[in-house]
Amino acid sequence: MKKRSYRLMSLLLILSLVILPFSGTVSATKAVAASLGENLSYTFTSTDDEMVSTTVIPGQPTVIVLGATTCGNTKGTLQDIAKSDWIGSGKVRVIFGELGGKTLEETKTFKQTYGCDQMIFCYDTGSGISSAWNEYSNKANVGALPTIVIIDGNNQVIDILSGYQTASTIINIINGNSSDDTPGDVTGSAANVTVDGTENYDFANDVLALVNQTRAEKGVAPLKFDESLLETAMQRAAELSLYYSHTRPDGSDCFTASSHAATRRSENIAIGYNTPDKVMNGWINSPGHYANIMDADVTSIGIGCFINSEGTYNWVQFFDNGTATEPSVSGEKQVTRKISIQKEKLHLFTEVKQDFPSTDVNKEVKMDIYNLNEEFNDSKTKLPSSNFDFTCTGSAVSAVSEDGTITLGKSGYAKVTASLKSDNSVSITRTVTINGASVPDEEPVPGTTTKPDATTNPKPFIPYPYIPELVTPEPATPVPATPEPATATPVPATPAPTPAVTPVVTPAPVVPTQTPAETTPEPETKEPVVPDVTGIKANTGTNNVKLTWDEAPGVNGYIVYQYNNTEKTWNTMETTETGTVSYNIKKLSAASSYRFAVKAYIIQNGKEYTSKSYTSVYTATKPKKVNFRVTSGNKKAVIKWDKVKGADGYTVYYKNNKKDSWKKLKATKNTSYTAKKLKTGKTYFFTVKAYKNYKDKTYTGSGSSKKVKIK
Repeated sequence: MKKRSYRLMSLLLILSLVILPFSGTVSATKAVAASLGENLSYTFTSTDDEMVSTTVIPGQPTVIVLGATTCGNTKGTLQDIAKSDWIGSGKVRVIFGELGGKTLEETKTFKQTYGCDQMIFCYDTGSGISSAWNEYSNKANVGALPTIVIIDGNNQVIDILSGYQTASTIINIINGNSSDDTPGDVTGSAANVTVDGTENYDFANDVLALVNQTRAEKGVAPLKFDESLLETAMQRAAELSLYYSHTRPDGSDCFTASSHAATRRSENIAIGYNTPDKVMNGWINSPGHYANIMDADVTSIGIGCFINSEGTYNWVQFFDNGTATEPSVSGEKQVTRKISIQKEKLHLFTEVKQDFPSTDVNKEVKMDIYNLNEEFNDSKTKLPSSNFDFTCTGSAVSAVSEDGTITLGKSGYAKVTASLKSDNSVSITRTVTINGASVPDEEPVPGTTTKPDATTNPKPFIPYPYIPELVTPEPATPVPATPEPATATPVPATPAPTPAVTPVVTPAPVVPTQTPAETTPEPETKEPVVPDVTGIKANTGTNNVKLTWDEAPGVNGYIVYQYNNTEKTWNTMETTETGTVSYNIKKLSAASSYRFAVKAYIIQNGKEYTSKSYTSVYTATKPKKVNFRVTSGNKKAVIKWDKVKGADGYTVYYKNNKKDSWKKLKATKNTSYTAKKLKTGKTYFFTVKAYKNYKDKTYTGSGSSKKVKIK
């Protein structure tokens, strides 16, 4: 059996989460210093392989930044600290704790971009950093990332902040100066915009069903849809289309979106997944999001599914422990949502410059304006023209309407400016020319950005705080069909198994001293299309599962994967050669549930290519044979048996003679049964078989036969 190494892919997909009990609505405001008390004691492991204590060195204040490599607010805060005047003085110790489960090398790379030598970067080798985050965030009732703990030289916590913070805000607190900065808001300036989209209530109901199915499998009580939380989740989903974060576009905490009475709240977010199964898969296979879903202390849920103008799906799960008022909703709804957003988070773009032939006189052209999502650059949302006032100067445009429709003129150039109605300081300009006419001022127009490639497809991703593993919903490696995998972030995509591929190393060319003769370039090798594996079936025994599947044309073989429910990863079980369309997995536990997947592969130029997707199969092994006893009584038979590990129940069968077929007497969860009204002196045959229920299917074990003569 070939062993393959693999790792989970972190590609453009952040799953966002906050696990925190809150009282009422909470914003990222500073806690009262006097109430925070002595600092907690934790030990982290640094990227220099040193043990770092959160206890301060006497006389040296310490700043602890707990965040995720995928969190934009974490990146911004760290960068600002790294560039500050005070970080190099040595007077303040700064520790960063990575919450997303990144490796040593990944954390080192992150430090090179967002930190500096004077900052201590730590990665979580166990649960120290996540435990510290839970304790600190609970201590001050803050939840957004990053969580910033400020400790004075006497080891007293003087403040705990959350969200984006500037270096000046932090040092002012250390120095005892007041600061008017609002956490998460650089300028405090916000504008109002509207977005159009579709809210899918059928998908929201489907996600609820999957949530409660997942909870039921672990014996956790179901959640109830709440009308208020449903509205909150739909609003938050619309907000994600502009700014993907647990921080709202206006800079406030995500929990301010809800007025529902509750003492415990949490949020999961995701972007890009286009079905309930896929987004649930992403959430379920991210430990932090899964913890939110399985939280036994929450009772109510709101689910948002907002599809923006470009067809990108934005998802929200909003949990709390308030009393639910259940709505009755279904179908789809076309909506316009009003959103307050900081001007710094608006990233407008349009066609910056466009030239037209003179034959296009009187032609009408629409000036469409988009916002590029700051936290997920593959997502853009068209802003309705009703958000803007349009003005024009120049002869190339004869008129511009209220909805941004430009009517072309005869010659020359023109500039069309769209100014935001709620704040005309936010504007964007488009230059129009006829027959390549020159423009007096060719420098870039303030407020414009380069238009993204129109062919770019948003790549799904799931959320960030805590376990921000960017998981691609449909990676090149298996992603289970049920839930499938971040941008809040999901499947999740389930973390798909990624078979290791040995890279082909091309030696560096020798640079000639003379100009070489012209040669014909080698044709570019195209990546082969590997067909998906279909028809996968599972035939189960007590300690084995035999998989079979349909043969895929033109492939070199198949890779068989088994899902590890504990580690939430896929393990490679076997790599087969061409023509082999079955594999028997042995040495499994009886009466246990399993999940398998099969992908085809093709070897081309020494490189392995696998199927882009796959279908997984859920199955279970049969329980062991029941050890039972039968004793005769007065017109009855008493059957008793030993409990079988993993069995959900037992079925008792009988027959009148050895050659007859078995007839069902009783299905029971008990370990005994009395068959009554039997005929004295007659011999009966009995058997007991254990069974296991899994995914709406029953797996029944084998049984032995015993006879008894009735008294």
